[in-house]
Amino acid sequence: MYEAFYGLNEEPFRLSSDYRFCYGHKSYSRAKAYMQYAFERAEGFVMITGQPGTGKTTLVNELTHTLDSEEPVKIAMLVTTQMDSSDLLRMVAYHFGLTDLGQSKSEVLQQLTNMLTQNHRSGGRALLIIDEAQGLTINSLEELRLLTNLQVDNTPLIQIFLLGQEALKKLIHRPEMEQVHQRLVATCFLKPLELDETKAFVQHRLRVAGWSNRPVISEAVYPVIHKFSQGIPRRINLICSRLFLYGSIEELETIRLADSEVVIGELLSEQLLADGLVIGDEFNAVDAYEPKPNDVSETEDDLAEVDAYQPPVEMSGSEDFELIEESFPEKNAAQTPVSEPAPDESFEVASNPSLPESEVPTLSKPLPISALNNELKEAPSQNQEVGAASPEIRTAKHSDAFRSREASEHLLTDSLHYSEEYKDKDYSLGLILLSVVAVLLIVTMVLFLISPEGFVEQVYRLKGLIDALLA
Repeated sequence: MYEAFYGLNEEPFRLSSDYRFCYGHKSYSRAKAYMQYAFERAEGFVMITGQPGTGKTTLVNELTHTLDSEEPVKIAMLVTTQMDSSDLLRMVAYHFGLTDLGQSKSEVLQQLTNMLTQNHRSGGRALLIIDEAQGLTINSLEELRLLTNLQVDNTPLIQIFLLGQEALKKLIHRPEMEQVHQRLVATCFLKPLELDETKAFVQHRLRVAGWSNRPVISEAVYPVIHKFSQGIPRRINLICSRLFLYGSIEELETIRLADSEVVIGELLSEQLLADGLVIGDEFNAVDAYEPKPNDVSETEDDLAEVDAYQPPVEMSGSEDFELIEESFPEKNAAQTPVSEPAPDESFEVASNPSLPESEVPTLSKPLPISALNNELKEAPSQNQEVGAASPEIRTAKHSDAFRSREASEHLLTDSLHYSEEYKDKDYSLGLILLSVVAVLLIVTMVLFLISPEGFVEQVYRLKGLIDALLA
């Protein structure tokens, strides 16, 4: 239902085992490595235990679909209930493909032995996987042990994997099971998921189902899922399935912490979660969301622009003067270098009445450096004689231009300060007038409440006074 609303290819949180959705968390990967190692040994027992729903069946299904063996492997997998040894033997023979079985236990055992021997001589192997093996009786386990004794040319004909809950471990370690215990090649316990593994587990299953970040899931939801699932994958699937179902019914594009609180409350009321779970302060967290990949790239680009930005360097008068001089390399090579005069000297040169009036810079109008450079570049081509005396003139223009610019900056700063003070005074005067009006209104209201008739009489008197004054 919800997979259609959110555009998923299939339902990602089914409770039934599906090896295509398996997530290789730490405990799962360890158990898989042990089973692959034992499979290569091709002998004895392998025992995998864990709480219900931790992924034992999924692990075996994945292993059987990804076995890498040069030999063809004949696999028989059965789920046991309480059955005696003779019934178990018949079930094993049936799952290996034997249908016309004899009536007695000995006949069934002989048929099974002949099949395993023929499989070995044709270059094959036989693997028996028993799920929910904690339900086996002691006699049934003893029958399985006897099957591992079947050999041809010192090669075992069958290998057995036992999967079950923690009770299986206790059963194997009983004193009367010592012979079975000695034939264990490897054992592993599947642990529940940690918090970070829970988040990765949920997102992995969603991606396998074609999730494109719709709906968006709040980061605050994952700790809730982990707490109330206790890290058990089957319960994680249950909570997430109900959470997505709730989101599709409410047509939510974002699954928030408040939505998970509703779903957890429903599951607790239906007694579908483990006993003893109590709602705490986990729903007081704040919703947060992972940034999208394109958001991250834009942020990196912005940071790169900030790193590449270099603020303009303010140059002193001498640096600007050197920059202007560099624009005339041919003239500088022919003339004697002129040192920069002091501010007073430059002012005297600029005020020299012997110079033409058009060449004397004025202080009332700032001259930008760019304009000064352009003017100096054009000067030699217009008048060679003026160009010969241009170092002093350029120096004077440069000094006056910077003085004028500095005066303009001071004037602008003073204007800003004055504007701020003027605004403050206007604001204060407005508050005073507003307060006076408020007080008058309050006094008027009080007088009216005390004596309405007297108040009306005073109003008429005031009106007559105003009319008299206007007349």
